[in-house]
Amino acid sequence: MSFSILPAELQIEVFSYLENTDLKAVRGVSASCRDNASPHLFRSIIACTRYQAMGAFQNIALHPVYQKYVKEIVFDATAYDAGEAKVESAYQSSALARPHLREVVSWVRHGRWKQYQSLYQEQEEIKEGVLLQTVARALEWMPHVESIAYCSHPLHVPVEKKLMKDILERRVPSPAWDGSIQAARYAANRPTENGFHHLIGAICVAQYSNIHEFRVRMLSHDGYWSGPRLALGEFQFKESDHLESGKYFFRNLRKIELDLDMRYTAQRREALANMRTLLAEAKHLCQLRLHAEPNHNMQESLAWLTAGENISPFASLGLGLYWPELRIVDLGRIIATEDELRGLVHRGGDTLTSMKFTNSIITAGKWSNLTDEVVYGTKISTFILNRVHEEYVLRGMAFEHLRGSEHEKWMYEGQLKENTQGERYFWEHPGKSVYAWRDLPSNEAGSSEVD
Repeated sequence: MSFSILPAELQIEVFSYLENTDLKAVRGVSASCRDNASPHLFRSIIACTRYQAMGAFQNIALHPVYQKYVKEIVFDATAYDAGEAKVESAYQSSALARPHLREVVSWVRHGRWKQYQSLYQEQEEIKEGVLLQTVARALEWMPHVESIAYCSHPLHVPVEKKLMKDILERRVPSPAWDGSIQAARYAANRPTENGFHHLIGAICVAQYSNIHEFRVRMLSHDGYWSGPRLALGEFQFKESDHLESGKYFFRNLRKIELDLDMRYTAQRREALANMRTLLAEAKHLCQLRLHAEPNHNMQESLAWLTAGENISPFASLGLGLYWPELRIVDLGRIIATEDELRGLVHRGGDTLTSMKFTNSIITAGKWSNLTDEVVYGTKISTFILNRVHEEYVLRGMAFEHLRGSEHEKWMYEGQLKENTQGERYFWEHPGKSVYAWRDLPSNEAGSSEVD
């Protein structure tokens, strides 16, 4: 039987599982396959600071059919580095560190650097207004865009393949800790114009209010999600107008998924304050996923988040805010007290249906108390603990000072379940329990409490 005679609904369902390269091939099979594959092929389009990619973006936005298929704009946040574009020796040093570029013959390398330099100049030009104006106009033509995805790994459209050959890949600057050579270089070469801010500005200029989802686009590799994160520095705005545009953007969001790169340390107080301001604008927020990366040790995390501020790490990330429609919460690598997490539960009231905590730390109190609160005192139907622990555990010893075997014992994992009688309980893996401290002798259990 020919695939092309299958019902359109079945074709569309099958095509939803295909990658873009396969969708392009399928469109050549028949007219019906072309029509049924196109909605998935053009569901997401790339916005960035590159002329050829933005030309493709504009072509789709102007197409009378394809413009209706676009549901998501993916912002490619990667950029050509100013230092490598301006200084050939810096470029060649980075190129020689990459095996696939090390093989480029010496007499070709200078030409590759000139190509990189040209692309960098193009990138800076497009940030002077072209990106904002192009996206703002396109939103007038694409009525079904409902999501913005932030991507910190390089994306390409087919027409760019020749331009990108044998040159350094674009990347999001990865600043290190203050005082390092890398941090100094980052500060010196940090762009004055931010393409992501222009994208948000375009949404505000167009007064486009249909975007309800903002997420960081993650990579799937061997079943694990990893890679791209949103740099905290994206919340440092050059102009007050950028913050106002951000407020408009966040005001319409219903779903936010943030995987934050917390390594950016310069002016962190300003960046964190701006992030809290934007999160406070999301009055209709229903789903929040916030994971902070990377996972530093306890002392570094506390010092980093609270330095110079009379505010807790939990509150510094905006997690003390109230969202009246919040239903789903997924937090990762969060530092909080039991009272702060209980407050999150209480503020959720009758709206919260799902809570998940991953690799998170309670600095005062117990996970078991929070677990009992959720299981027996709320209507939350999904509650998951994934490798969480307390700052102080056995005999008041800091978790970080325990041996490996003890680490595992005090690392809690489990989830809320119901038995056949409809009774709720907290299921855990055999051999360790969030309630283990209750079985300790009173002198040991008591000493693990922290006021």
